[in-house]
Amino acid sequence: MTNDLIQDEWAELKSFFQKYGRFVVYGLLAVAIVVGGAFYYHRYEARRSLLAAALYNEMLAATSQQRTGLATVAGHKLEKSFAATPYAGQGALLLARLDYEQNRIPGAIANLKFAAHHASEWTIRTVARLRLADVLLAEGHPHKAWAYGDIAQPYGFKAMVLGLKARVLAREGKNAAAYKAFGEAITLAPKKSTLTVLWRREQAQLPVSP
Repeated sequence: MTNDLIQDEWAELKSFFQKYGRFVVYGLLAVAIVVGGAFYYHRYEARRSLLAAALYNEMLAATSQQRTGLATVAGHKLEKSFAATPYAGQGALLLARLDYEQNRIPGAIANLKFAAHHASEWTIRTVARLRLADVLLAEGHPHKAWAYGDIAQPYGFKAMVLGLKARVLAREGKNAAAYKAFGEAITLAPKKSTLTVLWRREQAQLPVSP
């Protein structure tokens, strides 16, 4: 009887594989391809991240040695070839600083826009937006500045957003609103910070009564 049961089970299994065997094989192949692809992708991304980190470190070293040409080349390579890594946004911020220090304002704006739109980290994007707004305001474009500085959920950057808002309002001649915004920014910022001192000075220069 046991042999009969074994034969019946074997017959059923044989029949099953005759009907569905190729689907099982295709399914196993698909799983193998997906697992292999995921493994390859993670290795590929890890390798790219290591290369980007090395390139960013090279950029930092060149900057500290005042080799701005080499730092600029490394930064542009980060933006072009490693845009999806966190180091591209950080490199763009550093490129923007180098451009600004050498009075290459269009280059600084372009690199800040890259970081503002493409950086993978929210903090880097926010810092880039605020720095870009500062540059645009200094260049006489308050509306464009506020387009980048108007951050709906600034979290730890709220004081800086309010300070920027106050400066934009002051530039537009809206002195009462600017005075109020400066006051709100000063309340949120550390009392002895450089920004607080600067905002108090700019607030005091507004032609309005407190």
